Amino acid sequence: MDGELSFKYDNVMEETLGTFGISVNELEYFKNESSKTIEILKEKEINGNLGFLDVLTDNLDRYHELKEHSQNFENMLIIGIGGSNLGLRATEAGILGNFSSRYEIPRIFYMDNSDPEKTHDILSNIDLEKTLVFVISKSGNTVETLANFFIIRNLMKKKNIDLGKHVVSITSGGELKKITEKENYIHFEVPENVGGRFSVLSSVGIAPLSCTSVDIEKLIEGAKSMEKACKKEDVFKNPALINAVIHKIMYNRGKTVSVMMPYIERLRSFGMWYGQLWAESLGKKGFGQTPVIAVGATSQHSQLQLYMDGPKDKIATFLKVNKYKNDLKIEYEYEHHLSGHNLSEIIGSELVGTENSMTHNNVPNVKISLSKLNEITMGKLFLMYEMQTAISGELYGINAFDQPAVEYGKKIAHECLTGSNVNSENKSLTGKYTITSK
Repeated sequence: MDGELSFKYDNVMEETLGTFGISVNELEYFKNESSKTIEILKEKEINGNLGFLDVLTDNLDRYHELKEHSQNFENMLIIGIGGSNLGLRATEAGILGNFSSRYEIPRIFYMDNSDPEKTHDILSNIDLEKTLVFVISKSGNTVETLANFFIIRNLMKKKNIDLGKHVVSITSGGELKKITEKENYIHFEVPENVGGRFSVLSSVGIAPLSCTSVDIEKLIEGAKSMEKACKKEDVFKNPALINAVIHKIMYNRGKTVSVMMPYIERLRSFGMWYGQLWAESLGKKGFGQTPVIAVGATSQHSQLQLYMDGPKDKIATFLKVNKYKNDLKIEYEYEHHLSGHNLSEIIGSELVGTENSMTHNNVPNVKISLSKLNEITMGKLFLMYEMQTAISGELYGINAFDQPAVEYGKKIAHECLTGSNVNSENKSLTGKYTITSK
């Protein structure tokens, strides 16, 4: 099957790790709590609090007209940051490949930071007259997004480019919504009950993806099929539930670092998406695991020593693809053990080596295997982790859908720009303890 996802957790269990592992009785202990957790989430869905599930029933026909319109452009410029960028980027890389945005039409450019050099470099390599601009911000007031968009907008106006045809805004309010209505941009609403880091399968991700060769219907189809599995109350039949329980048990045992390690480059960006989802959703009230993004086999040569011989504070997740889209055979005229093997065999053996080495060193690890990496399995992967995060919030007794601590930094940044109350509380700007080399 081309759309299969399997979750293996042998390497966190007592049979494998001994006293470092989890017993079946411990998982059984969570059965009642797990059942209640699923019931609570179903109630929240009925009350409209799980918007990331609601969007799976959206009518996708509204994106077909946008796809037709996009055929007039050679480039797509995505202006957005955090949840308005990471899921979309993960999907594009995961399905189309890491280099599609450089060589295929439409070429896709991401303005996901307020770094002036990055913005300048993009503008130096893009023809705005041939570019469809997506500006994405749920609040409509995201500083980095507005800053870049105002620069782009000004350049387009100077070139007499029709903003109504060249700009797609995806927002639910704020300054972006005001200017959208005033200047008549193409517009898609961000549902009020969908937070940025949970928005990949909403208009935030689907609208831009519909303008590429990604099959958005199959992406949603994969998510819907995983939704059914993730609503099962039996902890042993629900991959999101059992993974949430495993991570909670291991967190209680001091595993405060969660390593996400795909063994395929196309899922590197998925790791970045997971990093925001896991950190921003669960890092509250003193709780939370720190997500670390690694990529096999590259990170074996940079991080593995720490995982094996450093603090025993980690639980790892391996992402594996059973069949790569392309493969290459190694040919060498001299006698060598690599000759005759495919690259897929090499990276597969390296995963086996890392998995077994971690287990041997009592580092708990789980593995998600995908039959192929395509729209179906990508949709399943997104939905599984969104549900796992929602479940984890209930297990920790925290709200997985807000981010109160982030707002303080935004407030200070605003004060710096407006000149109001700067340094009133932020002592780090005083530079009292600074060493400068001249």
